[in-house]
Amino acid sequence: MMATVLILAGCESQQLENPTRKTIRSDFSGSWEMDYSLNDSVEAKVDAYFYRMRRQLARQSNNRNYERRSDIPISNSTARTVIAMAQFVDRISRTQVMDITQSYADIEVERENTFTLHCSFEENGLHVSTNLFGAEACGWDGHQLIFHLKLPEGLSVQHRMTLSADGSQMNVATTMTSDRAPEPFTLNRSYSKFDRQDRGYQCEQTVEKGKVCRVIQRDPNNQPRDPNAPSSIVTNADAN
Repeated sequence: MMATVLILAGCESQQLENPTRKTIRSDFSGSWEMDYSLNDSVEAKVDAYFYRMRRQLARQSNNRNYERRSDIPISNSTARTVIAMAQFVDRISRTQVMDITQSYADIEVERENTFTLHCSFEENGLHVSTNLFGAEACGWDGHQLIFHLKLPEGLSVQHRMTLSADGSQMNVATTMTSDRAPEPFTLNRSYSKFDRQDRGYQCEQTVEKGKVCRVIQRDPNNQPRDPNAPSSIVTNADAN
């Protein structure tokens, strides 16, 4: 009797564990467009960065009055490094539209006007690989998805993707780290989910140009018009 109970308990435990392993932690799949109203300001982030540096220098000087001043000197080389980091992060995080395909095994983030991010999920830990640029690591950190690239000369870049509770908003935090900077620099970009069909877009994958999208003309009933149908002829009403 006891053996039967243990066997049944073991079977029940397996039935409960299997769905858990197959559950997608966060489903990023779909089309996303940048929501500029929720983005970080580059200038504000740089100002905040330098403010933290001055506070740190003030603590090291053990001068409480000095901490309140805004003219604490920062070396030119450090300032140039921080500015360069901010400009680089701003430049690589300007993607306006993303198309994401996701399964239990992997995810593909197709970004407009730049290269596609791809990650194969590991059961435990991050997926690690190398390329011409450096060492890559990607995978889950809780319910957040990260893409980390370690570059030569003490540089690294990371994209951390977070989904809102209702799945309609996505935040992408892009962080750059340098051995020459006192701390990393991060910019947050916000994206809203949208339906390309509702927006009148139809996309197809081509060999020569990659993904090509075109505007779909709709009839008065908001139905897609036959792409093979002849287009209407517009005449000049002023012509004699």
